[in-house]
Amino acid sequence: MKKIFCIVTITALLLISCGNEQSETENIFVMNQMLGVETLEPVMSNTVQTIWVLSMLMEGLVSFDKQNKIKPTIAKSWEISDNGLEYTFILRDDVYFHDDECFPGGKGRKVTAYDFEYCLTRVNDPKSMSRGAWVWRDKIKGASEYIDARSKDMDEPSGISGIKVVNDTTLVLTLVSPFAPFLSTLTMSYGYVYPHEAVEHYGSDIGQNPVGTGPFKFLNWDIGKEMNLTRNEKYWDKDSDGNQLPYLDGVKMTFTQSSETEFLDFVNGKYDFHLPSSETFAQITDENGELLDAGEKKYSLVKQPWLQTVFFGMMQAPNLPGGIKGPFVNNKKLRQALNYAIDRDKIIKFVLKNRGVSAHNGPIPPGMPGFNPDIKGYTYDPDKAKKLLEEAGYPNGKGLKLTLHTGNDEIQKTIAIAVQEQLKSFGIDLKLDQMLQATLISNQEEGLFPFWRASWGADYFDPENFMALFYSKNITPKGPNRVGYSNPLVDKLYEQGLEETDFEKRMKLYDEIQRIVIEDAAWLFLYYNEQVYLLSNKVHGFYIDGLNIIRLKETKKQ
Repeated sequence: MKKIFCIVTITALLLISCGNEQSETENIFVMNQMLGVETLEPVMSNTVQTIWVLSMLMEGLVSFDKQNKIKPTIAKSWEISDNGLEYTFILRDDVYFHDDECFPGGKGRKVTAYDFEYCLTRVNDPKSMSRGAWVWRDKIKGASEYIDARSKDMDEPSGISGIKVVNDTTLVLTLVSPFAPFLSTLTMSYGYVYPHEAVEHYGSDIGQNPVGTGPFKFLNWDIGKEMNLTRNEKYWDKDSDGNQLPYLDGVKMTFTQSSETEFLDFVNGKYDFHLPSSETFAQITDENGELLDAGEKKYSLVKQPWLQTVFFGMMQAPNLPGGIKGPFVNNKKLRQALNYAIDRDKIIKFVLKNRGVSAHNGPIPPGMPGFNPDIKGYTYDPDKAKKLLEEAGYPNGKGLKLTLHTGNDEIQKTIAIAVQEQLKSFGIDLKLDQMLQATLISNQEEGLFPFWRASWGADYFDPENFMALFYSKNITPKGPNRVGYSNPLVDKLYEQGLEETDFEKRMKLYDEIQRIVIEDAAWLFLYYNEQVYLLSNKVHGFYIDGLNIIRLKETKKQ
């Protein structure tokens, strides 16, 4: 009955509003971020929403092109030593920081190698509240020692020995051991450059006052309401015809929390881009997921791969709050039981409307180099689920008290309700707690939840990025192992993979890690995501890469 009401409501609103179209903004790309933006502090940029914005404002040494190949960005060239340990970057000498009041006279200065030294050091400084130290802690020489010293208030270290500036345009990074995906890690938002003047000027408010080198400049942010970016008139990059980039005059972002309202506004021309909810998607597509009456619409439906695995976190660290309060520590059979109790295929078909693939193959998603379809994970098996529940100490779910914490978007909510219904058949009374996505993220960082909705989207195009989630040295808050998983054999295999430069040999190690974490039920695996969105027909040159980052540098509105 509820579903019918929602569909009727949206249809009625569409009919009411169809004659009341809002005027479209000239050459400003307008979008809504329903989940909000927590911060624009680069060292804390571990959410998709934050990275979307930062990628428009900031840049690093290198980046990915549309073919997912590494390309020069602020570094115009680089050399790698024969032993694979030393990376020498030659920087462009025509890149300037955005004009900002943090600089004398408000004029942005030229970027130098010293700025990268500052930013790479800061992301490894625990006193900066960094969430990205895990990326280079065990890779850049001296980073681990620097982190330890800063964590324990030891004698102030002079810096990280593996980060050296030769001159204004030459930066040398030295690794502890060869690491094949190293250049890929430098494309992450943790590798973006920004001026020390901004950090010193804005202090704890730097997350609301970002200064970078990107195609757009930060203009203003009314928290929870609206954010505006404007064109960087001094941007260094040009298109293939020599035209100055970007083409857009700016980007406007609102934070309406209702997907239905956002969709109606999109149809009426207020927004250029929309991520449809399950209800909306069901209304505007046929049984094959294709857009109804596509030729009559002022927008198109786009589907593309998204290197993201969605799962439920089950806290396994006994010393973190979620482990202390929850039932999952040292109870592998309970974690396995829940994995067998979920009918993923039914969720994909009826809740997600085929916008994803059931996660039957482990943590690495299809499309990521190294995905192996021969790795077999969990499928729906109620008999196994019941047997394991009993062996775990919860016969017919008796005595098991669980609360699932989720974010505030419609898809998370509908999936949670579907899982709640499925677990009822096993005698499990699952309670739901929905909150702002930013709150969900920050609380999982602190290890507060026993059971919560989580996901991991690739930071770069290498499977190591997923394997890092099971390394015990990365247990939150030190890294992205949010579930507190620990297995000495997995640690050993992961460390071997860090030193293995042959991709095929490295993948054999990763295959073994996947088999172990599946057996250990480190996650409650749900599905591999797909990116499905609506785009105004007035927009051209827009794309979202496989890492789910919106790229607007070459976007035009006509």
